[in-house]
Amino acid sequence: MLATQIGLGGTLGFLLGYGLKKIAAVLLKILALVAALFALGLTWLASIGAVTVNYNAFTSTLDNSFTGAMAAAISSFALVAQAFPIGGSFGLGFYLGAKKG
Repeated sequence: MLATQIGLGGTLGFLLGYGLKKIAAVLLKILALVAALFALGLTWLASIGAVTVNYNAFTSTLDNSFTGAMAAAISSFALVAQAFPIGGSFGLGFYLGAKKG
């Protein structure tokens, strides 16, 4: 029973980690392209005087958003690991799947 839970958790974690890494790679490339075009557009508008950009506020907002997202992801993985007996093997499988993918 315990071996089945550990095997199932590890297998599901590996598959999810592998798949999410493949999907994230494509999504991050698209996100990087959109962000670069947005920054290019802002820079162009600022250079012609159409807008004034507060770059310090802009970068601090992005930093706070990224930090909050990472904290939420870490706390959700910690909850899974504590709440279910298969959580530990799921977490290890997820790590190995993301590393392999």
